[in-house]
Amino acid sequence: MYYLIAMKAIILAGGHATRLWPVTKHRAKPLLPLGEKPIIEYILDDLEGEVDEVIISTNDKFAPDFDEYVEASDFEDVRVVSEDQDNEHDKPGTIGAIINLIESEGLSDDLVIVGGDNYQSFDGADFIEFVKEKDAPANVVYDVESEEMASQFGIVDVDDDRIVGFKEKPDVPPSTLASIAWYFFPEEDLDLFDRYEEHFAETDIPEDQYLDEPGRLIEWAHEEREMYAYSFDGEWFDVGTPQGYLNAVASITDDKIVEGTVKDSEVDDDSIVMEGAEVKNSKVKKSIVFPNAKIIDSEVRNSILDQHAKIKDVNLNDALIGEHTQL
Repeated sequence: MYYLIAMKAIILAGGHATRLWPVTKHRAKPLLPLGEKPIIEYILDDLEGEVDEVIISTNDKFAPDFDEYVEASDFEDVRVVSEDQDNEHDKPGTIGAIINLIESEGLSDDLVIVGGDNYQSFDGADFIEFVKEKDAPANVVYDVESEEMASQFGIVDVDDDRIVGFKEKPDVPPSTLASIAWYFFPEEDLDLFDRYEEHFAETDIPEDQYLDEPGRLIEWAHEEREMYAYSFDGEWFDVGTPQGYLNAVASITDDKIVEGTVKDSEVDDDSIVMEGAEVKNSKVKKSIVFPNAKIIDSEVRNSILDQHAKIKDVNLNDALIGEHTQL
């Protein structure tokens, strides 16, 4: 069995989470609360003791927030590296960020690369043990179990656990195995990133596509190197969408989390009412109420209320209410 000598992890946290605006307009998505801790902490828990160092790759706008989080945490060997961009227009893209980080930090170790906006129920240590045995590039995949769902994701086709095909949002999926943002690249295969960039630079595909779509890398690289798929049972959520975020919260909360004040109201077990928030004479179902928000004489379902928002005599469903908003 092959054992890795040195391994680093990169958590990709440089996006601006526009699908969750206005809630994430001034807040890094991986630092959003998920149950009783932020999303990124689940990833760090999985990686702790499994890698030599974790690098959080973010942008200038959110770097201070991640620095503050890391300094206040008990995690060791975690550091923050900032991309030179502070808005959505200037971001280098997911793959571009990885390429820049490898070059700027001189990374030459085996790399685990994780998207900072996913929640999944598998143990990261199991994936790392899998790649130790394979000593080859690998991608975590999740069976969405239906062709209709599969058409919404990058879909991996496998022969046993070897990747033999990849299609981005296919009309006719070759399988129901969705590619999710956990990847592994051994040190000797890091050249794939430069070769990938060189290859697509000679095509007519726009740079903002091939440098921002990880699926294209898997689609291209599995024909250049033998690549493997790690499949797991359990749950996976794309926390980058409002419904994905709400579903993830509902999945991990066995009982409602109420840190604020609830009076003459109904709050279901899939909801979170954070410290300082107030809910009076209202019903709250599968929703997240941030600190110091107020809900009065209202019904709120499948919604997110940011801090200091205030609603009264309102019926909300599938809503994102920004900070300090009053309705």
